[in-house]
Amino acid sequence: MKKSKNSKSNKMLYIGISLIAVSLLIFGGVLFSILKGDNEETMTPGNFAAVGQEDSATACQNLLSDYYSAIMSGDGESLYKLMAPPEYWNYYMENYSKTEKEIIETYLDAAKNTKATWMAKCGDDAKVSFQIISSVEEPEEFLKNWNDNVGSLNKTDKLVAEEALNLNVKQTVTGMNGTYQTENSPIVIKINGKWYILDEGIKN
Repeated sequence: MKKSKNSKSNKMLYIGISLIAVSLLIFGGVLFSILKGDNEETMTPGNFAAVGQEDSATACQNLLSDYYSAIMSGDGESLYKLMAPPEYWNYYMENYSKTEKEIIETYLDAAKNTKATWMAKCGDDAKVSFQIISSVEEPEEFLKNWNDNVGSLNKTDKLVAEEALNLNVKQTVTGMNGTYQTENSPIVIKINGKWYILDEGIKN
């Protein structure tokens, strides 16, 4: 029994932000955000030379755009949906005694903390623009490892990772008190035909 429990804990490392990871973000980390002015988003296409597939590039751009928009609007439910497929969350809630409401509220708190942190750095008018600079495909071994561990968690609903990319994202926070720029390395993953954010890759 003890061995089985440890095995489940190890498998948790292979997907999304766990509630523990989100808690760390709330207290000390910074999530991405987006520059919004006149109802328009500021973003530019990335250079996906390593991948060479326009559909993947577009999908990643849309995924990050949805993610940033959810942060700025404090939409915890959207963040919850962007981090992992519903089949995984069903497994997580059943095995770790969490409710959907609890998880959504955790993401909402993280989003609020992000905006507060950036305003503290750059001013109350702080805004953020982002640009995907490049991407690198994760190796087949990465996908096999994910599928062997996480894909097999659900006995009835099979989860299959088809592609994973490590992105290089430049973000610039600007406000009346100055400018703050970083390059982050989020990992995004395509599961059962839909893209999710596996790891934000945030660099403080």
